[in-house]
Amino acid sequence: TWDKALLKRIATAISDEGRAKYHAALKRNGGTGIYQGLNFWSPNINLDRDSRWGRGHETYGEDPYLTGEMGVAFIQGLQGDDPKYLKSAACAKHYAVHSGPESERHTFDVHPTKRDLYDTYLPAFKKAVQVGKVEAVMGAYNAVYGVPANASSFLLNQTLREEWGFKGHVVSDCGAITDIYRNHKYVNDAAEAAAVAIKAGCDNSCDHVYYDFIGEAIERGLLTEAEVDVALARTLGTR
Repeated sequence: TWDKALLKRIATAISDEGRAKYHAALKRNGGTGIYQGLNFWSPNINLDRDSRWGRGHETYGEDPYLTGEMGVAFIQGLQGDDPKYLKSAACAKHYAVHSGPESERHTFDVHPTKRDLYDTYLPAFKKAVQVGKVEAVMGAYNAVYGVPANASSFLLNQTLREEWGFKGHVVSDCGAITDIYRNHKYVNDAAEAAAVAIKAGCDNSCDHVYYDFIGEAIERGLLTEAEVDVALARTLGTR
């Protein structure tokens, strides 16, 4: 469908229910647990170009223009229209060039032509940032041009932040920081993986590596507290 107004209404209903669930959890438990917060890891704005990928049913199809338009509508419904406060925090995923064979998603190294990258794979993410003002972006499992997406300064610092002006935070897909050393073999161990990801601009992690190995990375001189502070400030900024 091209019904952007309907999709925005759907996302508005989702964020209404999310807010209600959040407040109920606070009242009942004095805090929130998983699936009770206000960070929604949606929309999935990858292109459905390979039917072997397991998440294609979540997307808006093959067309980058349609995907961008629908993604913005969904983001606006989730985040609301208050000039200061987020109703909830949307998250555009999976950045970037992610939608290949499911069995290879933790090891796949994608080398798209520059035309394919900029004309098909990136436009929906750019629109999510510049038009939708999406609060979060999730890094993908795969590598792009030989560098795991969550360790790619080209994707996260240069393109997302410097070129597009993204002001929110980046979170890894679940287990994607472990992939940096275990499956992509881009670095030797978990501490090195945490360091290269934070330096590249991945602020938060759905992966135990950040919580367990940032201290070791600092002790080994791989990472500085100042670099951790930058990532922390971005995540606290969303809160």
